[in-house]
Amino acid sequence: MTIRELADICGVAVSTVSRAMNDRSDVSPETRERVRAAARRYGYIPNASARRLKISTTQTISVIVQGELGQLVIEVLSHLEEAFAESGYDTTLQHVSEEHAHAGTVERLVREGKYGGVVFLGRYGSSDRDLSAQLIRRLAEIDVPMVFCTTPDYSGADSLHSSISVDDQSGAFELVSHLIEAGHRRIAFVGAGSERDREHAWALRLAGYRSALAAASIPFDERLVVPSAEEHHIYSIVNGYESTKRWLPDAPTDVTALMAVCDAAALGTARALSEAGKRVPEDCSLVGFDGMDLAKYYVPRITTLAQPLSEIAQSAARVLLATMRNPSRAIEQVWIRGRLLEGESVRRID
Repeated sequence: MTIRELADICGVAVSTVSRAMNDRSDVSPETRERVRAAARRYGYIPNASARRLKISTTQTISVIVQGELGQLVIEVLSHLEEAFAESGYDTTLQHVSEEHAHAGTVERLVREGKYGGVVFLGRYGSSDRDLSAQLIRRLAEIDVPMVFCTTPDYSGADSLHSSISVDDQSGAFELVSHLIEAGHRRIAFVGAGSERDREHAWALRLAGYRSALAAASIPFDERLVVPSAEEHHIYSIVNGYESTKRWLPDAPTDVTALMAVCDAAALGTARALSEAGKRVPEDCSLVGFDGMDLAKYYVPRITTLAQPLSEIAQSAARVLLATMRNPSRAIEQVWIRGRLLEGESVRRID
């Protein structure tokens, strides 16, 4: 039984059936009861999903994720759903594959969805600065409140949207300073990307690495920056493994510690070190970044910088909801400090 068939049976318009089933006041009590009685008799069930899509789209917030759905993204998404639900909003997830991560695709998703607000969760756009800047400018022309979560506006454009992210640079500074305090002076950085995406998280963490060395008067050595073997999957186990494996044969022999760009890469690095006959932390200390469970339960437990995911999600929800209420409010760029979690992967040396 479709709504059109029910309308024909009752001798009314489809719109009248819709208003009667939704208990609208602009339908007479007699007509409302006649329509509902016929619905019960013939087994008509309103399409709740379609009804919500038609009359309540502004009560739905879209979360757009590009690329892989890693553990960090999934955890933040859970926190976002909870925060928006508390304010009466539904959350829908939309995934954009890497090959379709360009302005046209994202613009179409946002324009056609008619959402009350949009959250970009994790990395977004192209690794090319110019293309990312173009995406930001085109999104700014769409009359939908937006916020970037777990990533800053790294497009090179002016700050056109609010963003909430962990403070990548200060977090890396703290991690490397921890290694320096443990006596390490020859510290490598695993997971550098290309110059064209130098404003991404890896670059901010590399900047923190360099700042910590400078603060301790330790000369920067380009040979200790390990380039990513998998540029499109920098924050992955396979990148940590492949990058370290390729670098080790020609690596300086006096390296005593490595900082991986993230926890996943740290696990891959640990595997490559093991295959090369190096033990963590006896032969080489190792730290990661993010505070994921995979680092906590690895043996040895990886020292890392934990992202405050709940706080990041709550801040993103707060900023987006405030922007939905007042679209002209000021842009916010929020950087949240992470927390050092000491594991078993760092050895103190003399």
